[in-house]
Amino acid sequence: MATLKVSNLTKNFGSTLVLKQINLDVSDGEFIVLLGPSGCGKSTLLNIIAGLESVDEGEILIDDYVVNRVEPKDRNIAMVFQSYALYPAMTVRDNVIFGLKQRKVSKEQIEKSLQHFSKMLQIDQLLDRKPAQLSGGQRQRVAMGRALVREPHIFLFDEPLSNLDAKLRVEMRHEINKLHEQLGTTMIYVTHDQVEAMSLATRIAVMNEGIIQQIGTPQKIYDQPNSVFVADFIGSPAINLIQGTVSKDGAALSFIPDQQKDGDKIPLSGYSFETEPGEGQKIIFGFRPEHIRLPDTSLKSQMQVELKPILIELTGYEKEITFEFHGNEITGRLPRHVDAELGKSITFSLDLSEISIFDSASTMRI
Repeated sequence: MATLKVSNLTKNFGSTLVLKQINLDVSDGEFIVLLGPSGCGKSTLLNIIAGLESVDEGEILIDDYVVNRVEPKDRNIAMVFQSYALYPAMTVRDNVIFGLKQRKVSKEQIEKSLQHFSKMLQIDQLLDRKPAQLSGGQRQRVAMGRALVREPHIFLFDEPLSNLDAKLRVEMRHEINKLHEQLGTTMIYVTHDQVEAMSLATRIAVMNEGIIQQIGTPQKIYDQPNSVFVADFIGSPAINLIQGTVSKDGAALSFIPDQQKDGDKIPLSGYSFETEPGEGQKIIFGFRPEHIRLPDTSLKSQMQVELKPILIELTGYEKEITFEFHGNEITGRLPRHVDAELGKSITFSLDLSEISIFDSASTMRI
C-alpha cells in the first residue's frame, strides 16, 4: 500500500491547457474517485499518475518519492482499462500471469497468486478459455485479475465499467467495493457516473475543465456542494436551482425568487452562511428533490408550499414529480403512494434545513 501526492500539476496538449494546478493528497488505503464530465481531464490525470503521460509542471510523489521520471513499470502501479486490453490469442490463465512472467517471478509464486486471485474474482473456472469466449463482466474480472496478481501499491481504474450493461455494472461495482475492503489497497478510480462515485469512494474529487472543483466525502459533497457546478452534477434527479435576491428585515434574511407570486418570501434563518449576503444580492437557491416532503411537523426548519404537478413519473419505488414553482420547473422525489394528479394542488413541506445558497456572480457557495 502507498500514499500519493499530486502537487501543482499542470499539463498542456499543444496550446490547450488540460490540467491546471492540480493538488491531490491520497492517504494509504483510500479509495479516491475522480468524477467529472467527459473532457474534464480526469483520465489524463490518471495516465500521468501511471506514467503514461509526461508532466509539464508539478510533481507526482508515491510514498514521498518523486516519480516524474520513473518508468511506468517501476512505479508499482497496476491499471485497469475501460477496454479490458486483453490479449485475444492468449487464454485467461496466460493473460492473468503475463506480467508476472515478464518480471521473472518464480513458477511457484505465479501459481499461488493465480489460484488466490482467480478464486477471489470467480474466474477460476475460466482459466483455459480465450477472451472471445467470455462475457463483458468476465473479461473485466480477468483484467482486474491481471492487475491484482502483481500486488501493486496503487490500483488505477479508468472507467472500467462503462462498457457493461446496467445490471453488470451494479454487480461489478459490488465486486470492486469488496476487493477494496479485502485488500485495503490505495485505489484511484475515474468515472463520469455519479452513482459509481457515491457508492465506491471514501472521497470524491469533482473535476471540471482541468480543475478540481471540490474534494470531500460523498455525503459532504452531496449535502454541501461548494459551487453550482458540483451541486448540479451530483444527484439524480438534479438539484433544483432558483434565481432570486436576498431581502433583509432587521437581522432576518429571506429569499425572493425572481418570478415570485404574491410577494412570497422564503426564510433563510435556518441556513448557516459562510459569508452573509447583503440586501438585494443576487443569489441561487438550491434544494434537492427529496427535500420536497409530505407535511411533516418534525422538521426543524420548513415552509408550507402549494404545488401543482405538471409531470408525474413512476420509477417503481417512488414518484418523480415535476411542479411549477415561481416560474421554474422543479422536481420532487416522493413515495409512490402519494396521491398526485396533474394540475391538482398538493400541500408539501419544503425542508429548509438542507438547502444550499450560491452567489449568482461567482456561482460559489456562500
